[in-house]
Amino acid sequence: MVRALVVLVLLAGRARADSDLCPRNAHYRGATIDLDVKDADIHEVFRLLADTGRVNLVIPDEVSGKVTLKLHRVPWDQAACAIAATHRLSITVDGNILIVKPR
Repeated sequence: MVRALVVLVLLAGRARADSDLCPRNAHYRGATIDLDVKDADIHEVFRLLADTGRVNLVIPDEVSGKVTLKLHRVPWDQAACAIAATHRLSITVDGNILIVKPR
């Protein structure tokens, strides 16, 4: 319960309408994860990250692809931003909803 509250407070601090989750020089504070996947569907990986961060997620069908990750003790929001950067995606925050879309 405390973890969810901390994540929501962190998102609320960033979460004016349509704010960017991944600004330059961002300070990532999400729960840390270990993740090792090969050729995983990008939708499924974002769903896993949203579950970890306890946030809602909207990702359109036009976002597609596979991703290979081997991460150890990385904040979930940093992992999401790394995936977004490598696939030319943007992640905006609207309240407690993450919206992933092509740049």
